Amino acid sequence: MIRLFFIVIFLVTYDSSFSQYHFVERGRIIYERKINTHAILPEVIGESGIVLKEDFPTFFQKYKVDHPQFWIDSFQLIFDHDSTLYKPAGFISPFLHGIGVPMADKNQVLTDLSSFHFVAEKNAYNEQKVIRDTLNKIRWKLTDEIREIAGFECRRANALINDSIYIVAFYTDAIKTKGGPELFNGLPGMILGVAIPHYHISYFATRFEALSKTEKMTFPNFLFQKRKIRQIDYFNEMLDYLRERNLDNPWMKVFIRL
Repeated sequence: MIRLFFIVIFLVTYDSSFSQYHFVERGRIIYERKINTHAILPEVIGESGIVLKEDFPTFFQKYKVDHPQFWIDSFQLIFDHDSTLYKPAGFISPFLHGIGVPMADKNQVLTDLSSFHFVAEKNAYNEQKVIRDTLNKIRWKLTDEIREIAGFECRRANALINDSIYIVAFYTDAIKTKGGPELFNGLPGMILGVAIPHYHISYFATRFEALSKTEKMTFPNFLFQKRKIRQIDYFNEMLDYLRERNLDNPWMKVFIRL
């Protein structure tokens, strides 16, 4: 009888802890986007002509004294089965605005994973562009590395995007929705962490919040805007803008694709 009692207690305790985050179908995830400005400024500004080459060392030293090393923003991802809505959560750092490049810093992305389509609103030199296109298929390679992110056990996967950009992601199969921050997708669960090491950009979940059954995803107004462009058209338009300012460096080309 005593043995049976302890077995029952063990099963109840195990089930409650196991199911706390297991098979989550809807919720809100808060991500922290972090960019190492000290690492990217020599490329972003050093070759642009915004600062003369001979003046750049002095400019860079002053920047490091006056500004934090990391550009940090918060975004939230609301998900419900096969739909995700990614948008800013709170204050957005004006880092790019300081060098005259107000773009791609306030992205909002609505994704329909069942149809593999997305609609996004992106900031382009202080104008809002609405994009409708298909999601890129990312060829992930799973690894055995495990780490905990925002209370979830996550597995590492690696991939190349745009043919040459190496990325690292961590996903949890406790959340079956196969989405993630920005346009990252395609793993066997929710992506809670992404790092683009060579370009010093990362997205990591810091908090998860469950949504009640009565809470519903609110569709953003840009979804109903008539004029929408393709992702490639947005990218080409941004490239033209950057070329005019001598800012079409590899880092900026990656950032506007996110």
